Amino acid sequence: MYLPNSQGKIVNNDFFGGDIKGIIQKLDYLVELGVSVIYLNPIFEAFSNHRYDTGDYMKIDELLGNENDLILLIQKANDKGIKIILDGVFNHTGDDSVYFNKYGNYESLGAYQSKNSKYYDWYNFIKHPNEYEAWWGIETLPSINETNEQFVDFITGKNGVIDHYTKLGISGWRLDVVDELPSDFVKKIRNRVKLANSNAVVIGEVWEDVSNKISYGVRREYLQGKELDSAMNYPLKNAIIDFVKNKNAQTLSTVIKEQIDHYPAVALHAMMNIISTHDTMRLLTVFGGQDPNCMTKTQMAEYKISVDRLDDAIFMLKVASLLQFTLCGVPSIYYGDEIGMQGYGDPLNRAPFAWSDQNEQVKEWYKLISNIRLTNSAFKDGDFEEVYSEKGVFCYKRSSSDSEVFIGINLNDYEIFLDFEGELFDLIDKRAVVNGLELKGCSVCVLIKNS
Repeated sequence: MYLPNSQGKIVNNDFFGGDIKGIIQKLDYLVELGVSVIYLNPIFEAFSNHRYDTGDYMKIDELLGNENDLILLIQKANDKGIKIILDGVFNHTGDDSVYFNKYGNYESLGAYQSKNSKYYDWYNFIKHPNEYEAWWGIETLPSINETNEQFVDFITGKNGVIDHYTKLGISGWRLDVVDELPSDFVKKIRNRVKLANSNAVVIGEVWEDVSNKISYGVRREYLQGKELDSAMNYPLKNAIIDFVKNKNAQTLSTVIKEQIDHYPAVALHAMMNIISTHDTMRLLTVFGGQDPNCMTKTQMAEYKISVDRLDDAIFMLKVASLLQFTLCGVPSIYYGDEIGMQGYGDPLNRAPFAWSDQNEQVKEWYKLISNIRLTNSAFKDGDFEEVYSEKGVFCYKRSSSDSEVFIGINLNDYEIFLDFEGELFDLIDKRAVVNGLELKGCSVCVLIKNS
């Protein structure tokens, strides 16, 4: 339901039946894909399907299951070498929540209902009850006062939200719009996470260079060992797409070198390398879709890439994902990209997983590059060396003490010659190449020493 209702509101209240037990049933599929971590969007009780409008932090949404189902998922996933990360949404709640209770759906005395509510000071009212600060002006998402000690303790205190779920066995948190949270609050979140599980990761949603981010006039200490372990890598995402669409090798080269220069190695190699997200267009649509600025919402909802454009879009998807999987950081597949799902912006990028409409070519590609990454240690924390970058061409090496891999990308319609001595093996075409390789136009290669 992507259009406004009769009151002019988009309510996001259509549901499709996916739940925690369903994830458990599909763990073998994820293992086959090479997945080692599942990051879940919010799973706490909420009114909407996206669940960023939290209704009760201490309760799993009953449409998804219950806490025992989450514990079982953690256990079953761990048995298969897969960790679970939850989404922490702490700068706003839903208006339909135990804390705000605008509609009286909860037994609690909510902040909307009375100034005597124990939650009243969690929010910033301009004129009680109907005028209040809301996230980006969306009235269903009343903003939290994250300096309120009671709220901070509820989230970060002993037996609080962070403590409770981390002790259940999850392996980390992704912090929604972390740059809107005060530094002291983020530090307390990190401290509580590490107290509960020293190996758990704290990942932030930051859309810019995470090393020098200034938020609300404060330079953040994200990568100083006090706040985040890593962040969603939007700068690299944008540079990859720019290169693949516009052959802009210079920007890609600059972003990679800046991150190597700016980020501590432990953060660099843990960056969440996204290429599609729940907040952005799906990758295949980015490369094969029409300009969304010239389309209505209905046109976007009904749009499918034409047959004559699909092959080119799939090639570009392959190039972008190859970069995502072989550059510094950890690749994060947005569900469904690996089977060629399409979709414009929210909510059209959030459709149910298309089990009955999978592009096998795309799926086999993701299995291939996942296997390449998992079987070559250079991609874990190896050095990066740019070999050549020019319009439409980008070549680089990743190397560790026991692994060296060369990646070549040619987006032009003419071939280039890669000069080397000896015999290498191309993991893409699965063939040996000797004393150089003619890399054809619109093609890629991944070369290792032939054992």
